[in-house]
Amino acid sequence: MESLPSEIITQILEYLPFDDRRELARVNKVFYYASSHPLFARKEILIYQPSVDNLNVFNNFKDMLWKSKRKLLCLKFVNLTFTDDLTIFTNLGNHIISLHLNNLNLLSDSYLDAIAQCCSNLEELELTSLLYVYLTDRDRTPIPKLCYIALDCVLLCDRDFNQIVKFAPNLKHLSIFNCRITGCNLIIQRFYRHSINIDNSLTKYNSIDIFSETNVVYHLNNFVRLNCLSLNEGSSIMYLTHSIHLGLKSLTLDLIDTITSRSIDYDKLNLVLGQCVSLEHLKICYLPVDLLSTVSKLCNLRHLTLTYIDKKLNISNSDQCLRLFVESLKNLKYLRTLSFIRASAFNYLDLPIYPIPECKLKSLTSLDCYLHSNQEILRFGNNLTSLRIRNGNILEAEDLLLLFRNLTYLKHLWIDNCTVLNDEIFIKLPISNLKELTSLKLFSTKISHRCLQHITNTSLKVLILTNVALEPDSPQSGLLEFKQSVHILSRAVPLLTQLELHTDFKSKSLFVTSDLFIYFQTRYLALLKTYFKRMKIFILC
Repeated sequence: MESLPSEIITQILEYLPFDDRRELARVNKVFYYASSHPLFARKEILIYQPSVDNLNVFNNFKDMLWKSKRKLLCLKFVNLTFTDDLTIFTNLGNHIISLHLNNLNLLSDSYLDAIAQCCSNLEELELTSLLYVYLTDRDRTPIPKLCYIALDCVLLCDRDFNQIVKFAPNLKHLSIFNCRITGCNLIIQRFYRHSINIDNSLTKYNSIDIFSETNVVYHLNNFVRLNCLSLNEGSSIMYLTHSIHLGLKSLTLDLIDTITSRSIDYDKLNLVLGQCVSLEHLKICYLPVDLLSTVSKLCNLRHLTLTYIDKKLNISNSDQCLRLFVESLKNLKYLRTLSFIRASAFNYLDLPIYPIPECKLKSLTSLDCYLHSNQEILRFGNNLTSLRIRNGNILEAEDLLLLFRNLTYLKHLWIDNCTVLNDEIFIKLPISNLKELTSLKLFSTKISHRCLQHITNTSLKVLILTNVALEPDSPQSGLLEFKQSVHILSRAVPLLTQLELHTDFKSKSLFVTSDLFIYFQTRYLALLKTYFKRMKIFILC
């Protein structure tokens, strides 16, 4: 293998996890340089998340970065408190391509000045869970390569937003989630009194009191390269923009009404959505079924995620809309990933399930849906690598066996309401047959912890089982029995990094009433650390 060109070795290493690439980097110089390719640096985020505030820990993290031979850095800071010492950005600015700031107490001018030091190569900026933001009007050097800005749970005002987006004159992807965008005309007019009618004719939005839909629309109309937009508030922004939607490649919308947003004009939204003919990625939550017909006309879609609701009382019309949409999926010839489910919390009517066209089942690589019948398992194609079945209660023992025998290319399998699955059936499942399976999630089962002894798969990394019975003869003997099951599992699934076992009500009640559940959990964690060397997430509840 060492005789291969380094480019080929790099491509091979793409299929390996980070830990394995790190081990191979120690073999010789050929593997070291192949595993240090910039392609991998873009996928590996270095995280600073101290358990306690300690200046020495922060300085050690800085020293590690300064001494690193990496040419490109993706950094994430969680609970960063040393606001007076931001030289980390001054010295490493030219190497930082992705920057994530999470859970800061205050985003101030000093942080933005520090970010401005990353003017050479910064491509992504993500701000999450910021308690306070206070920015003043100040001119800073734009960052030409900055094309992605994501804001999530940030209490912004218009002036703050203006200062942040000034960094990105070439912005391509904007994501705004849970930032309290206000779309109420009365509120906006209160803070922009010089405009009687909000018609996007204003050229200056600088309120320090509100984060207005009007200001966001103004910027969207001036971004010339924007092709990806994600919003979960102010969905009316879509039909207030001029022509931005005509060039969008990716769109994410959450249509649930919020107190601060104006009510959604579905007729206008339907018209604008129909004009998004260039869309390749579309994700919409709480889409009324009568708008599904518009989605089916977007013939360039490659990735589609929809949760639908019925906002009308005419159930026959809703049935027809659903049926026609599902049938029309066969016309989306480029579609490769599909998630199509009911928004259960808002589902006023029990709408029917219609079968997905067989030609589409065979071409999809990822599917998340309700099955029309258990016979649809027979129609899945070999391209499928990710599958989630929402109504697993329709499956029989034979269906589960058929699934594990035939879908040998699956990497991710998730079955909800898997109520038929008991120990007898589970033991017969050929899990080892899915040689590329990396995650297995089975919910609402009827299995016991003894099933862990019958899982054999050398590629499995994530295992989540719910409603698992511990079945001890007594609480004291439960730990010993469980220890044996975990030990056998660790030898048969050596790469496991996440294990979650959610116990059934009977088992949990027995341990709680005996005041041994906390003790059991503690010993459980100790067992996992002993048996699983790569375990990162372990939950018993």
